[in-house]
Amino acid sequence: MKKAYNLKDVAKLAEVSLGTASKVLNQKYVKPDLQARVEAAVKELNYTPNVIARSLKVNSTNTVGIMIPDISSPVISKVVKGIEDFNRREGYNGIIYQTALEMKVEEQAIETFVKNKVDGILYIGNTVQEEIADRLKESRIPVVFIMTNYEDPAFSSVTIDNVEASFAAVDYLCRKGHKRILMLAGEKDDPNAGEPRLKGYLKALKKHGIEPDTRLIRHGGYRLKRGYEDMNRFLLEEEKFSALFAVSDEVAIGAVKALLEHKISVPEEISVFGFDGIEMIHYTEPAISSISQPFYELGSEAAKILMCCMKEGKSNLHKVLPFHLVENKSVSDRR
Repeated sequence: MKKAYNLKDVAKLAEVSLGTASKVLNQKYVKPDLQARVEAAVKELNYTPNVIARSLKVNSTNTVGIMIPDISSPVISKVVKGIEDFNRREGYNGIIYQTALEMKVEEQAIETFVKNKVDGILYIGNTVQEEIADRLKESRIPVVFIMTNYEDPAFSSVTIDNVEASFAAVDYLCRKGHKRILMLAGEKDDPNAGEPRLKGYLKALKKHGIEPDTRLIRHGGYRLKRGYEDMNRFLLEEEKFSALFAVSDEVAIGAVKALLEHKISVPEEISVFGFDGIEMIHYTEPAISSISQPFYELGSEAAKILMCCMKEGKSNLHKVLPFHLVENKSVSDRR
């Protein structure tokens, strides 16, 4: 009677660990020489794995958890499309969980991902609370942050350089002759878009020898309503300024609406510069100049890095993607 070989026999003949032999049979990454040895042993022993038993042992569900703050955001939707297109090509499914920036909901999302045994987690565009970071680490699931900074070797990330992007925007306004530049900045404690974009603004002013005026820096959120309301409030203060740099395109668009309602023309009286490069900026009147982020690529690159983390057991992988400056009709030349 022919002997029925098992996985231990394969590992012994290939002179590898049982775990390595299992990874090869489950199509997970191992070093090419080890893979060749295992495959040769399988062929020599004519080993046929028990498919049912193997499916019970394999931990992979080919599912990725995607944590997002708000699906209605034009920024988030493009990032998610980049993720989903990549995952679809690789045979992975996604579980999208909208958190509304609430820590309790984020905790529920992580719990859902753990229960569904996702292979990896993508966390998009939010300030990561320490408690959430701890829960993510406790899950032992690979995590990649998108447009999010959190200094910990347990995590990976994909971002742009927000300091340099903001610097490029304000430097552009300064080179156009603007000296009093209002900044509708992000939230003070936001390390992703708030703090670094303010830092870039201040860096550009310093380069051009312009003393910062704290009256021209206003902190707040990133959506349309904030830009509209903050600009209306600021105009009542009658502070002089010739240009606006907004922390997001939505804030810029909301601010333009307020300016036009006050019979202030753009760019003849006030120039406006946004941040993000969403499609809507090309359909406003005038079209708004902006820093364009590669949202689709941020999503697809993050999914690619997560795949590497899942298959190779790596972490602390980081990639910074390029931005570019979009010139439209919202900035006048004051030189």
